[in-house]
Amino acid sequence: MSEKKRHLATETVEAQPPSKKPLDGEDPETMLKELSAELEKEKSKSEDYLRRLQYLQADFENYRKRVEKEMSDIRQFGNQRLLSELIVVNDELELALREAEESGEDPTIVEGVGMVHKRLQSILSKDGVEKIHSLGSKFNPDLHDAALRVVSDKEEGTIVEEIRQGYTLRGKVLRPSIVKVAENSAERESKSEKSLLEEIRDHE
Repeated sequence: MSEKKRHLATETVEAQPPSKKPLDGEDPETMLKELSAELEKEKSKSEDYLRRLQYLQADFENYRKRVEKEMSDIRQFGNQRLLSELIVVNDELELALREAEESGEDPTIVEGVGMVHKRLQSILSKDGVEKIHSLGSKFNPDLHDAALRVVSDKEEGTIVEEIRQGYTLRGKVLRPSIVKVAENSAERESKSEKSLLEEIRDHE
């Protein structure tokens, strides 16, 4: 080999880059373990965020339902005071009708008042106002106010007369009925005797 060719071969060998050796601490198995640990850590974080989001969503849903119920209650019972006043007007119209019919008033006037009365009752009914049907039923303190207890052959606690009509608004008592309640005469006598005996004992 000539001197020129030997020189070129030497330069070629020197120009080649040295082979790259793995750096210390870059063992593939160790790196894989570290990456797996990081992946599990991130997965745990994402699951925690998902749980928090689900809790927030459930809280918001409960809040939305509660607000909707409150708004519904306001719509249903917000006009309760006005309806109570209209019931009083209804009472007065019914009284006026009875007196007009009994006194033989002009039929045209009676008819006119009757039409107004029916219109008012239609409005009350449309807004959910209903009469409490009391006569002949058992006394219920949630629906009735007892004005008097009267001796009657009816079963004890039966409503024998309605003094003032009661009303409900969508199932809620708007105004209780004022009623007279049946009391058995024998039981009244028993109560009177008991009261008398207690009075005698008190004086002994």
